[in-house]
Amino acid sequence: MSFSAITRILLLCLLPFCGAQASDISTRIDFIQTNFDRSASHSASWQTGWLSLFSATAAVNGLAWSQTDGDHNRYDRVVGFSTSFLGAADMLLNPMQTHHFARQLRALPATTDQQQSAKLAQAEAWLSMAAERERYEQSLLNHALANLVNGIAGLAVAYDDGRPDDGWVTFLTGVLASEIKILTAPETITDAEIRYRSGNLRPVAAAKPDTPYWQFAAFGPVLSAQYRF
Repeated sequence: MSFSAITRILLLCLLPFCGAQASDISTRIDFIQTNFDRSASHSASWQTGWLSLFSATAAVNGLAWSQTDGDHNRYDRVVGFSTSFLGAADMLLNPMQTHHFARQLRALPATTDQQQSAKLAQAEAWLSMAAERERYEQSLLNHALANLVNGIAGLAVAYDDGRPDDGWVTFLTGVLASEIKILTAPETITDAEIRYRSGNLRPVAAAKPDTPYWQFAAFGPVLSAQYRF
């Protein structure tokens, strides 16, 4: 048997393996893309909504400070600005990016085998990043940091400004807002990463898009509520 004949036989034997490998890569990319798409609307509305709410609260308190009468009220403006500014800064420095990943992944080319392999590698990296961000939002560290900021704000009102009752209100409304922010955060990609790592790539029922939910923020001792449709 000639060398060329042996080569053709080997290539024919490898074709099913290559086809299966390409199909597996495509399946994995589709799984990640599907879950990014499922969470994109929630990710975008949560990130934009809370960032807008914190930013608006900080801006209102900052601009209204000089127009506010009474030392206690002005003190509340300072506290409201400080806590809301920290909340907005956290959303900017550590944003939820799943909606960006969904769009960017779809735009990556996957015509050749090399492009497909590169696209899968990038998809897996973004999957890990998105899942890590979701886990952080639900983590004890995030709860502790939020409670620390709200605790300092409450103590400032209670002892530095001499209003213990208002200090408790400031602390409790701040904690409530922080906890609702955490409870409304996306968790789709966390579950998707667990299933992906275990090899469970079966599709799941699509989540209802644009699910309405409440958003809260603290204006000093006053709690602001917003219902998103």
